[in-house]
Amino acid sequence: MRSLTINSVRDINDLIDLEDIRTRRHKLLLVLGLGGIAFEAFYLAVLSAGTSPMTEQLGLSANEVGLVSSYGYIATLIAALTCGFLADRLGRVKLMVLAKIVAVVALIIMATAPNFWILVLGRCLAGAAYGIDLGVAMAYLAEFLPKLRRHLLNFWQAQWYISSSFALLVVLGLYNLDLGLDIWRWALGAAAVFAVIVTVGQMLFMPESPRWLAEKNDLARLKKSLEQVYEIEPIFPASGILAVDADRPDTAKWSDLFNSTYRRRTILANGVTAMQALQYYAVAYYLPVIALTLFGKGFGEAIFGSLVFNLFGIVGGVASIWVARKLGAHGAAMYGFLAVAAMILILGVFFDSLPTALMFLVPALFIFFHSAGPGVSGLTMAAMAYPSDLRGRGGQIATVSQSLGGIVGLYAFPNMVEAYGLATTITIFAIVPLIGVGVCKAIMWEPFDEGEAVALEAEAKIGKPLEGQSA
Repeated sequence: MRSLTINSVRDINDLIDLEDIRTRRHKLLLVLGLGGIAFEAFYLAVLSAGTSPMTEQLGLSANEVGLVSSYGYIATLIAALTCGFLADRLGRVKLMVLAKIVAVVALIIMATAPNFWILVLGRCLAGAAYGIDLGVAMAYLAEFLPKLRRHLLNFWQAQWYISSSFALLVVLGLYNLDLGLDIWRWALGAAAVFAVIVTVGQMLFMPESPRWLAEKNDLARLKKSLEQVYEIEPIFPASGILAVDADRPDTAKWSDLFNSTYRRRTILANGVTAMQALQYYAVAYYLPVIALTLFGKGFGEAIFGSLVFNLFGIVGGVASIWVARKLGAHGAAMYGFLAVAAMILILGVFFDSLPTALMFLVPALFIFFHSAGPGVSGLTMAAMAYPSDLRGRGGQIATVSQSLGGIVGLYAFPNMVEAYGLATTITIFAIVPLIGVGVCKAIMWEPFDEGEAVALEAEAKIGKPLEGQSA
């Protein structure tokens, strides 16, 4: 085990920026961090797939089905707004584990719900868990990725589609067991088992972020984290206090997200996140219609169709890592928005005349461009835009923006379809990605070029021995 002199918070940031991913614990904690995001995707996919049998079994009206989703999103918003500061006060791991425990309780309530209101209670708890977890998980992953590997943060998008596909395969397997209308209960039960596995793994094998521990001057836990993850024995100052940047405030506040240093980053990250969530409903709302047309009208055929479209999300999510290396997160978002706008316009303008092949290909390309560009860039930007003591709050605000985009899309799209027709509505929605392009043109901040939001200037040390190292 190497020894390393650590005198300041910046020394910790420089270490993490320069130290590659080489130990088993480092790799495992990244997998478990992604595991939380994987669970959220799994849960939402089984819930979506099980909506039809759930509606029939509980005798839900169309309005009640809409209310279940609406209450869930409201709970997500409230949780993200009220719990963001807790991630910066209490640490990342505690909040992620808490979110999974709440999710397990929520899924058990939903899976056993005898009526609408019990279902709503479970959905609200699950929405709260999502609001707590997503932004915090992104912050945690960002704080463990070295500078030269930060593009890997984009893998969360591919992981989302992979987990969604896995969930659909589970539902398809359950469908073949002839469970009848209870299939949605068993699917939610499977999601609960997934949550338990991730929770246990995170509790046992995920150390707290060294960046956050350094900010809190928690040297005992910082020492343990560095030894576990980097196999480094730190040598701290005799005073027991790490130096901090002189211009940093003693206490981070919500308002700091909008100060002169971070305002543009906050607007950019949240603008991209909100627009990508909103644009998704321009085509996602139409995907079930396409799936039924191409693959058949049975439950199994609909699940299979969703799986096929998800494959394009997986490919796009994996491609987003390469795209970010070439174009940066900002370029990926801007050019991705342009490509998505083109797909929406083609689908809307030629809605009634598209041949079957293009009816499938255009939305599939929409999903690819979405997942390779703006679909991943917003949350990635938010995770990298701030120092450790603001990162949790920044990630939670981005979660709020994503939820607001989803709420507006879920409400506006069906109402506009009723008023103007599907083709016209899809065409109108092309303005959404174009607004995203405008936001990107107005604010030219690139997180991958700058690296850490506090401008660590660790580039000068790349390729040089870290000060204080010994064999």
